[in-house]
Amino acid sequence: MGMSSEIPKIFHQTWRTADLPMPFAKWRAGWIANHPAWNHRFYDDAAIRSFMVDRAPQWLATFDKLPRMIQRVDFFRYLVVYLDGGLYADVDMLSYLPCDPLLENAGCVLSIEHHVGKRLQKKFGYKGPWQLANFVFAAVPGHPFLAALLEQIAQSAALPTPNDDSVEDISGPRMLTRMAYALKPAEKAAIKILPQIHLNPPVFYPRLGPLARNIYARHICAGGWRTNRARWWQRSWRDFGPKGQLPNPFETAGPTLP
Repeated sequence: MGMSSEIPKIFHQTWRTADLPMPFAKWRAGWIANHPAWNHRFYDDAAIRSFMVDRAPQWLATFDKLPRMIQRVDFFRYLVVYLDGGLYADVDMLSYLPCDPLLENAGCVLSIEHHVGKRLQKKFGYKGPWQLANFVFAAVPGHPFLAALLEQIAQSAALPTPNDDSVEDISGPRMLTRMAYALKPAEKAAIKILPQIHLNPPVFYPRLGPLARNIYARHICAGGWRTNRARWWQRSWRDFGPKGQLPNPFETAGPTLP
């Protein structure tokens, strides 16, 4: 598949059913309001299945092998952006500003989810101090990084998922992050990494005037797929990072992956 020169203005979201409940419907409406010229696409579980059958039958066996629905949704989000391009965002994301500037002059855009201390870097197999998000990302159609993610999931699709951590390792952000760190230097340089402040700021940043000017969206972290819901201290860890490290609210450019 040949690649386009720019990320198309297509916005992808998913939910279990076609009737999107509140407050998710309100949050989705905010994305539409901030991106009025975009093509907004929504897929429930039935639409995802139909997409797989109609558009990607070669991947249907992999899709069906994945033991949990959240893994199949993970697989679908990479696949739909690989095939059609555009921006994917979870429905528990709140939009503050149009994301168009973030996608300019880029073939693939990933975001820092949070910073990771040395102990967890070693545990997760990361070569750097950042975990990258899979709740939001963008790419041109046919981008090779997304193709690599699909192939990686295919290799481990039949593995059991006894806990939430295994989901993150097989199809979620830990898998994506390790794959990004494993890229060749030229491939890493070709991926735009956004600073955490743009798409995953701490919950109180948008309320603090000057700290909000670089915030385009925020992940609410509803975590509806998890079997064990996060406690308050786990949610705080996601906001603050290790050792109370807060993201720089004035950053306008992310790092190059090591």
